[in-house]
Amino acid sequence: MSLTAARRGSAGPALTIAALTITEALRRRLVLAFAAITVAVVGLSGWGFYLLSHRSGITSGEATLVLPTSYILFMFMFSFVVALSASAIASPAVSGEIDSGVLHAIATRPVRSAEILLGKWLGLAAVLAAYTAVVSGLEFAVVGWSSGYLAPDPVPAAAFLFAEGAALLTLVLLLSTRLPTLAAGVIGVALFGIAWLAGVVGTLGRAFHITALDSAGQVMAYLLPTNGLWQAAVYYLEPHSYVIRQLASQIGRGDPLFTPTAPSAGYLAWAGVWFVLVLGAGVISFGRREL
Repeated sequence: MSLTAARRGSAGPALTIAALTITEALRRRLVLAFAAITVAVVGLSGWGFYLLSHRSGITSGEATLVLPTSYILFMFMFSFVVALSASAIASPAVSGEIDSGVLHAIATRPVRSAEILLGKWLGLAAVLAAYTAVVSGLEFAVVGWSSGYLAPDPVPAAAFLFAEGAALLTLVLLLSTRLPTLAAGVIGVALFGIAWLAGVVGTLGRAFHITALDSAGQVMAYLLPTNGLWQAAVYYLEPHSYVIRQLASQIGRGDPLFTPTAPSAGYLAWAGVWFVLVLGAGVISFGRREL
């Protein structure tokens, strides 16, 4: 369907561009590569959980600590895969299509720059949401089948895992309106890593009562909420018994893969505002760029 035909139909230009963006993303071999990585890692986790749960030397008390920790660790690795996927599909979304001349053909039609960027964001976010749902569902099912262990709240955990990836996707899409594809992707992943390291620093600061480190982690959590959203996902992956044992342990208080409390309403509200601000900045930046 052409964009002109779409304007005559019920779907707006943004939704039409979203559909075209989804189609283009699925054509890339990159999606197949991430799918292969997902299948391999899910298979590995199933094998590992089977060995852990069927080992005769492990006690029930040890199992209540080892199995949730292992599950969170695998989901932590998947959070990086989701983030890399977000950066990989968002970095060429604007700059790459400008260089190839694709956006020139679209921009000459009666479609506003805001509709183009919002359509791309919607399409890429839909792809990322589907990938996150598949990853989370497969991991939950395979681990449950192989070991009997079931994470307590996998749906909100998956939602926050998607939100983490969507935050990076939004940031990289903004960068893509001004930077070349490679630079946008590399900078986005670097900032994602910095945000995670700042979260680790903040956790250590709270554990050892170092105010400066704690403050640095909190500031970064507001500047780029990827790690804060990941910590929210962790909270919903933790059984109650696991939280109690971790709180009773001095090591647990400094564990970057442990979150004792649910995310505050204020922080979640700020994360929503952050999405609007960064996406709005992307719309303004794209609208002022010469095509």
